[in-house]
Amino acid sequence: MKTTPFLKLWLTGIMALFLLSPAKAQLDGLGQMMGYQAENAEKIFKAYVRPYTNALGTDLSNGWYNTAKPHSTLGFDVTFTINTTFVPDVDKTFNPQALDLGPHIQASSNSSPTAMGENESGATLSYVREFNNQQYTLASFDLPKGTGIGFAPAPMLQAGVGLVKGTEIIGRYIPDMKLGSQAEIGLWGVGVKHSIKQWIPAINKLPVLHLSVMGGYTKLSSQTDIGFTPQTYLDAGLNPDYVWDWEGTGHYQGQSMNLDVSSFSANLIVSANLPVVTFYGGVGINRTKTNLALTGNYPLMEYNQDESRTEITKATSKTDPIDMEIKHQGGSRTNPRYNVGVRFKFAVITLHFDYTYSNYSVATAGLGVSFR
Repeated sequence: MKTTPFLKLWLTGIMALFLLSPAKAQLDGLGQMMGYQAENAEKIFKAYVRPYTNALGTDLSNGWYNTAKPHSTLGFDVTFTINTTFVPDVDKTFNPQALDLGPHIQASSNSSPTAMGENESGATLSYVREFNNQQYTLASFDLPKGTGIGFAPAPMLQAGVGLVKGTEIIGRYIPDMKLGSQAEIGLWGVGVKHSIKQWIPAINKLPVLHLSVMGGYTKLSSQTDIGFTPQTYLDAGLNPDYVWDWEGTGHYQGQSMNLDVSSFSANLIVSANLPVVTFYGGVGINRTKTNLALTGNYPLMEYNQDESRTEITKATSKTDPIDMEIKHQGGSRTNPRYNVGVRFKFAVITLHFDYTYSNYSVATAGLGVSFR
């Protein structure tokens, strides 16, 4: 019977998750992202990266507005915004002992850093079997360190155009861009804001106060080439008894990591618009989701049937080993969020700052031009 394969698929590919983050430079020193069988690799990987995908999805939910007042017909703005999401302390570690990795996998600790955790060694995973009433550790790997950076920034460029009846349409777009020679990333989004002040007799005559509802959807996609071959095991200090001669076959070429992060946000917005300064706030919900897939052929290191040796062969490789969905922490439920901010307008130049309080809180700053 074939037993626990060893899977380390992400030392290069995981960097795609941090293309919008200053943590990217620290990822080069990550230790092993180790899994036993593809399903266990997925469990570990999901627990490790979930806080970052949560943070990135929350970034995509923010920065939609800096006033409740929609543009007049054909009025418009173009705004550059940076959203920075802060990961709560509870999500900077995960418990590998609670991942149900099977009876032969032992974790040295009930706490290991997530991608957004401290830059310290992760727990050790060991594959332990019993022979002649004695336990033997056949292999062990350290889970990766955290980056030591508990926040994730994401830049946005968006434009809003006023239509009729107090309605404004908002668009976000970053064309597909090459990041180095092995990665590509792009972003788009669409939203709408509508004034409800005009429909409420008690407040529709107030000159300063504005009240609107808005909703927006954003999607970020990235693709990163991966180079995971049997040599990766050797570089990690593992020495399988038999390694299939893969060189020149092209069997492990064409590996890639595909990441899609989508976010939906709906908000009720209120603002007090004065000649130079605008005070605004909102309450809303957001839902984020990430799809992550590894495509191509990947080497697995397995024990042969009599467990007398470890081997890597073409037969032990796995095609498209990971295809998973990562929902926002807390599953599919929506998460309330409360926002307060201030905008300054000098002629057509705007400058705004706000803070959103939620499970994952966000600080936002933006600079733009706005007409009518």
